[in-house]
Amino acid sequence: MALSAQEFNGWLLAHHLPNGTSDLAKLLGLNRATLNKQRLRGRVSEATVVGIARAAKINPVTALSEFEQYHGLADGIQAPTDAELLSQMTYVDITVELLKRSRADIARRLADYELSAVPHEDSVREWIDAVDPGDLRRQLAASAGLQLSNLSALLTDNRLPPEIAVTAAKLAGTSTVSGLVVTGLIKPEEAGWPLYCRENSFTRMDDLALIDAAEAKLKHLRRKTKKKVDADATLQHYWETLG
Repeated sequence: MALSAQEFNGWLLAHHLPNGTSDLAKLLGLNRATLNKQRLRGRVSEATVVGIARAAKINPVTALSEFEQYHGLADGIQAPTDAELLSQMTYVDITVELLKRSRADIARRLADYELSAVPHEDSVREWIDAVDPGDLRRQLAASAGLQLSNLSALLTDNRLPPEIAVTAAKLAGTSTVSGLVVTGLIKPEEAGWPLYCRENSFTRMDDLALIDAAEAKLKHLRRKTKKKVDADATLQHYWETLG
């Protein structure tokens, strides 16, 4: 939906930030035409506000909270749950942890392994599954005015518009900014996620929980891989038929 350009101009003024499109584009490292287009049509993207806030040393969550659409966003910050943290790890991350637990010599060899970045390539869908109290997809689609098929397509593409991500978090009863983290708009530390919180969450998870998580992630990976293999085979058959 994006933010009102009028509100955006007021926000810039309130923080004594440059108002000129050229100055802002330089601050963001953004093409001037892109920013100018946003302002002319009266809607400025959340990513633009987040980028300017970072450049101005303002917490992006605090910045977004100053806009009517995201009023109270910062007040709803909570610590991420273990389920959310697990959703932001890949099958490789979990497999490495299981290997570390299997033998001391393997643990020593893998001691320098760093967890994958947040977000990963399936972070949005996995987060939705992790926070779903039972009927989140249907509730979210109804709240956002989307068909379930359209919502599924967004999750498959690993994206959610910021306002829908916030709505999902509210419906799930989790931190209001978790959805903005898993979509990549906000960094984990900007959302109040403690340093090394994902690594530390492993101490609260037994082997069975990790095996179940790895199995679920691998099943999804298999479905994605098979879909790609089938699509490649169909394309190859098409070209062979033409040839």
